[in-house]
Amino acid sequence: MAKAEKQKLAVYRMEPELLDGLRLVKERDGLPITWQVRQAIRAWLDSKGVAVRLAPGRAASRPETLTDNLL
Repeated sequence: MAKAEKQKLAVYRMEPELLDGLRLVKERDGLPITWQVRQAIRAWLDSKGVAVRLAPGRAASRPETLTDNLL
């Protein structure tokens, strides 16, 4: 069985209001910030007609089980 490709670290600046909103959703719904951001990027790429294929064994529809310690 092929090993799943590891995620790469990417760092971007973000308006404080957007980060506050992401934190609110994390607290309220328990969804990690990184998962929220990936979902939003996938939706935006889809709206632009860009197909993104996941590596075998990856699921985009469920949040991570690890906590989001960075934010």
